[in-house]
Amino acid sequence: MLHALPAALAFLFALLSAFLGYVIWGKTRRRPFEFAIDGTDLRGLMRSMAGMTWGHLSEGNRVTIVQNSSFFDALLEDVAAATHHVHLETFLWENGAVSDRITAALTAKARAGIEVRVLVDSRGAKQTSPKVWAALRAAGCDFRVYHRARFGEFALYNKRDHRKIAVIDGRLAYTFGHGMADMWGGTPKEPTGWRDTAARLEGPAVNDLQSAFFENWVKSAGVAPLGEVYFPRLPKMGKTELHVAFATPRESMSAVQRVYYMAIAAAHHEIILQNPYFLPDARARQLFCDAARRGVRIAIMLPTSETSDFPIVQHASHYFYGALLDAGVVVHEHVRSGLHQKVMIVDGAWCAIGSTNFDPRSFRINEEITVAMYDPEIAAELRAAWEVDVLNSSEWTRDRWRARDLRHRVIDRLSALCKRQL
Repeated sequence: MLHALPAALAFLFALLSAFLGYVIWGKTRRRPFEFAIDGTDLRGLMRSMAGMTWGHLSEGNRVTIVQNSSFFDALLEDVAAATHHVHLETFLWENGAVSDRITAALTAKARAGIEVRVLVDSRGAKQTSPKVWAALRAAGCDFRVYHRARFGEFALYNKRDHRKIAVIDGRLAYTFGHGMADMWGGTPKEPTGWRDTAARLEGPAVNDLQSAFFENWVKSAGVAPLGEVYFPRLPKMGKTELHVAFATPRESMSAVQRVYYMAIAAAHHEIILQNPYFLPDARARQLFCDAARRGVRIAIMLPTSETSDFPIVQHASHYFYGALLDAGVVVHEHVRSGLHQKVMIVDGAWCAIGSTNFDPRSFRINEEITVAMYDPEIAAELRAAWEVDVLNSSEWTRDRWRARDLRHRVIDRLSALCKRQL
């Protein structure tokens, strides 16, 4: 009888482990759904898309596109003009000249009595010297770190804050792909740096970006200040219709994923996508192929495995090129520098900018933000930038994809197996 006890305990342990695994799977599983689009163009779908991403359509906004390292100049100019508060949320922050510029600007405003709140991701900022954080705090900045590797937050450590948001005086805001690091340029050593794109917003939508900032702020700070000074009544400043997607429900497709997938499903003529990390799941690949069969021209641009900061992701992307190339999708890789913008343009009028990569980590795990807008002029400006980028890119053809050597194919396949966590 005693000999049977260890076996019984082992059986109970295995049963309990299986049950707990089932519970975890059930809590993390997201149920797929289809988009029943009746042929309406994207302008007619804007309110539906906003509603389906737990947002609302915001009218009367002014959007200014800021390319490459000019983003830092524009941001710091607006920070210098702040009269009440500066809020900054970012993933990557590394020591260097860009970090020094941002730190100097924020500490100067804090010493002048301006409220400065800074939220950085624990993993993204791990290469920053503690002296930077100490300098911010010493100047009076309220500095917080998202999901640190400590006991109370360990279970959440894999969920990163990848949003990039800046809000100034509750009246203007930015979303962007940039990190606070020298590889984005704007320094004597790196005057050009990586390709990236930011959007500067004025108008009613600024309140939505402020909401997104405070959503993660309260998780780290435990308090959100209230009042009209943070959420003022904002007049119309332009003509751009847009909505802000950032919700991440547990049981369904995230808001940022819905934006991408709905836009692909609704495209009539053309889809242009620039993204540094492209790992499409089976549903996304099907959406692209279906769009191609409808006659939609599709072009995608990524960095190369040599210019990417995560070559394993680009190798995983290579694995998925074949089915897309077969469907007629054009694939470019930017060879001049790293490419990091998250830009999508559909039918020459709808476009999206934000922090969201086209991969399972952004869609299912990380905190992200995407601003989707209907504005033919903004779309044309982004498309003109795309045309310049094409000149600095190489195209992947079906023959090139087939000609990968065995080592390349093996690396691609093994990398693709890890796509959910890349």
